[in-house]
Amino acid sequence: MGNSLLDGRVDSAALNQGAASAGRTFRPLNAALSATDPHDQAFLARYALWTQPHLHTLVVGFYDYQLTEETRVTPADLLGNHGIALDERFPVGVVASIDHFSTAQTGELLLLRALPMAANRVSFWKYAERLRYSMSRMGMPPEPPITMIRPWSYYNGEPRKFLEDPSHFNSSYEYLFGQAAKERMKVVLVLMPMSPLHSKVFYTRQLWQDYMVKLRDLAQQRGFTFVDASAWMPEDVQFEDALHMTKPAATTFSFRLGAELAAAQGSAKAGN
Repeated sequence: MGNSLLDGRVDSAALNQGAASAGRTFRPLNAALSATDPHDQAFLARYALWTQPHLHTLVVGFYDYQLTEETRVTPADLLGNHGIALDERFPVGVVASIDHFSTAQTGELLLLRALPMAANRVSFWKYAERLRYSMSRMGMPPEPPITMIRPWSYYNGEPRKFLEDPSHFNSSYEYLFGQAAKERMKVVLVLMPMSPLHSKVFYTRQLWQDYMVKLRDLAQQRGFTFVDASAWMPEDVQFEDALHMTKPAATTFSFRLGAELAAAQGSAKAGN
């Protein structure tokens, strides 16, 4: 599970080659999707568990404070990838549980599902965005900038919130990890490779290091495997931008991740 850092960046063949070096083989299912946050990923993972009951290991790729930052969603936010909550394959009770909807908000959810025009209101903005970018000669950028860097208030506020109460992940992941526990699945948390620039600016700070100590402690308390891959790709040329690996780097990452997962399994049996 994850966002664009994993979407299209897991080379199954390379991952299995890495796993084979430790005597294992895997049948990976990459459910990562670009432009998603923990809220969306909880739904995607829940659907994967419904449709693929043979899965026994949940791998979550993350960066920065994604595991602990809260992403409160209201019915008005169910646009774009958030709109997965409108899919009728997810019972209303499940959606209300993940998003902590009140009775009134649950009613709004039912209304959105009943009115396709309202549910698909994002389509208007899609065409508006296309118009904006078609006006690039009038001063608009020809393409939207690729950036996932947050304001400094995020990098100062989120770790402090967690350090005040390091007893839980955010509500979306708590729900997901609870489902994994019910299915007796192993959980692996992977801090994704970061570019030298991102690491230098954000991961050398004392606040980040304090956060990581508590995050690792929480993972250990839950019995999760923690893989710190943030420094696996030390060269700028291994990244397309500040966060996203190039295809060759993704292949290298997949091989090494396969070996790490195989070592964590501690067995030579085939699995998922």
